[in-house]
Amino acid sequence: MGSPDSSSSRAFRLPDCWKDDVRMTALFALPRNESLNPHDWAGKYKFWKELILEWATLNQILVFDVEDIKKVFVRNGKFPASLNRVLEDMKKNGDIVTKDQYSYQTDQSSSWARWGISLITSSVAWSWNKVMTSLTETEETIPKYVVPSVLKKMCEKILQLPIASSEEIMEVEELTDLHPEVFGNDEETQLILNHLQNLGKVAIEASSDQTMIKFIIPTIKTKQSQLNNSGWSVSPAKQKEKNIEITEVDRSLATLKRTEKLLNDEIESMEMEMKTLEQTARARLKEGSRGAAKAALYRRKQLQAVFEKRNQALSNIQTMKLQLGQAKTDSKVMEAYKIGLSALKNSFGDPSMNEEKIQDTLFELETVLEQHRDIENIMSQSLVQEENESDLEEELKNIMAEANSQSALEEELFLPSVPSESPTKEATPAQAVRPVVAP
Repeated sequence: MGSPDSSSSRAFRLPDCWKDDVRMTALFALPRNESLNPHDWAGKYKFWKELILEWATLNQILVFDVEDIKKVFVRNGKFPASLNRVLEDMKKNGDIVTKDQYSYQTDQSSSWARWGISLITSSVAWSWNKVMTSLTETEETIPKYVVPSVLKKMCEKILQLPIASSEEIMEVEELTDLHPEVFGNDEETQLILNHLQNLGKVAIEASSDQTMIKFIIPTIKTKQSQLNNSGWSVSPAKQKEKNIEITEVDRSLATLKRTEKLLNDEIESMEMEMKTLEQTARARLKEGSRGAAKAALYRRKQLQAVFEKRNQALSNIQTMKLQLGQAKTDSKVMEAYKIGLSALKNSFGDPSMNEEKIQDTLFELETVLEQHRDIENIMSQSLVQEENESDLEEELKNIMAEANSQSALEEELFLPSVPSESPTKEATPAQAVRPVVAP
């Protein structure tokens, strides 16, 4: 069972009506006779279905059973009386799926698209398989349910991780250790990885000692085919037809990676042991035990020789990893070259793309451009008829000559300048001030 996601926008909470005794008593009771009250069951089913799905989504509950529901939705020591019927209707409507039915469909077909409707109603093959299995069971088991909507969201979250775009092969155990917030337990891990494999997002190989996984990055051809389809992604059935699997290069990289980790651990252990032996030799010398000190140094010298060999082996492993990675990149570059070459050949194969037609097109283009320039020149001409420029120059000279003669005439007349002040009336002799004579 998944753990709550700490990054969720909100945590699951019981509805406000949970404190309403009258309302909850009605919801916890068995549904009434549908012939008398046909809306009673519809209301109860809607309430419990939405509440269960909300609880599963917000807490990332991928797998649950009826006992889990009873623990969550218990009230005053009681649980919903119609819970089993609610789960059955949810299963019929495809909101949840029994885990054993999901496992059977996954084993029989890797197509998630065909998994859809067949999960809603039990098939004859699955029913026969269920009957045969029940004959061998000695005790009744509680069915577990898978929530497809939660499974889809968890897979989408995994595909957003940086590792999903690296096309790096790794062990499943390593992946789960890196992201424990997504892979809650082995049961959920298997469900999630099976779903991703059915969608063609990962390649899984369990033939070796460790289960290996590699995220699939769409190639250029795959992206082109996706754009040609009506949707943005290839359906699971089409992805399966591509037979995506782990290649020999992937297996070699996985082996090198595993060996690199083993050598790193061994080298680290040897470094610690050599330091310990050196400290032991110094301590024995202080104690005066030269033989014990010499034995510790001899052991350290032996480890040093092995240590150097392991370091050289580690360097070789890392070089091989780098070369294999470059080989994969070179393969992708070569694929891009081939696609580009094919596109160029197709373009030159077009009947309109030949030398004669291209020359004719350029000649026509040049003719059209020349006509366009002529039209622009005509359109830029003035609509007013211009006078003769020589006549205008002669008229301009006459005006300048008249201006010069007028200026010379004014200089000969010596006319006084214009007074700057207004003229005033002068005083008469009688009104003149007589000088004062001293006595």
